[in-house]
Amino acid sequence: MRRRLLFLSLLLSASMLAAGSTGAGAAKAAQAAASYPITLKTANGSLVIDARPKRILSLSASATQMLYAIGAGPQVVGVDTYSSYPANSPRTSFTGAETNAEVYLAKHPDLVVLAYDSSHLVAQLQKLKVPAIVLGAAANVAAAEAQITELGKITGHTGGAAKANASLNTALAHVVHPIAGKAKGDTYYVELDPTFYSATSQSFIGALFSELGMTNVADPAGKGSAYPQLSAEYLVKANPRYVFLADTVCCGQSAATFARRPGLSGLSAVAHHHVVGVNDSLASEWGPHTMVAFLEEIANTVDPSAFKAG
Repeated sequence: MRRRLLFLSLLLSASMLAAGSTGAGAAKAAQAAASYPITLKTANGSLVIDARPKRILSLSASATQMLYAIGAGPQVVGVDTYSSYPANSPRTSFTGAETNAEVYLAKHPDLVVLAYDSSHLVAQLQKLKVPAIVLGAAANVAAAEAQITELGKITGHTGGAAKANASLNTALAHVVHPIAGKAKGDTYYVELDPTFYSATSQSFIGALFSELGMTNVADPAGKGSAYPQLSAEYLVKANPRYVFLADTVCCGQSAATFARRPGLSGLSAVAHHHVVGVNDSLASEWGPHTMVAFLEEIANTVDPSAFKAG
């Protein structure tokens, strides 16, 4: 459970993926436009990329989505075990939480992308002369777009990154526009595990809800943490109109199991059948595909007819 919470706290449809891909001519143009070496300022200090990476190891499900969206898929030689999109990405058994970076050398990477660095892998990879970058959990859509732009610069796909961001904005607007104003002020609770860990508006998942103008009941409890632990009593008092369960895969939660918990059967969300399960990965990743898919889940719950009409 602690490992799941760490992953969450460090937290394109198929058409978007296609839009981010470039043809051979465009790829050559992007490569020609890129100027190497590139020096980046990161949380781990300066990072120098001497040449366009040809063998990228992505140990972040969100970064994997971004790399394929910008057209860098052919440069990816391995992804972590949690990278489920796109389906044809070269998945490995790596988790990104390994303690010995030497295990990555089997893939002969010339760039490693991480979601977090709890085991000091960046320093280890530096000693092994392998560039590594940490793209931590984005705080909002703009931060995710900045990561897409950065990956575009690093991989020689600046044009592909710009197209991916434009496609992302279009896709998000397509979801938001049909229910604009209809969800404003509606209260919600998003659950990360059955012990009532939640995410406030200061988290990435909360930022997506904010796109629809919804009110997060966890916000008052979020002093000092974007992922506070609430309680049944807290929820009863807050009485959210909607409940989104992001612990369906890890913990087998559902509308039925939620309603059976002591004291929760009388919640407005339960009475109006507004308790909805979502795939855990949609709530813990900030890649372009999961961003759109998760917002679609919310929109379909708040107003299915309006969303379909849009």
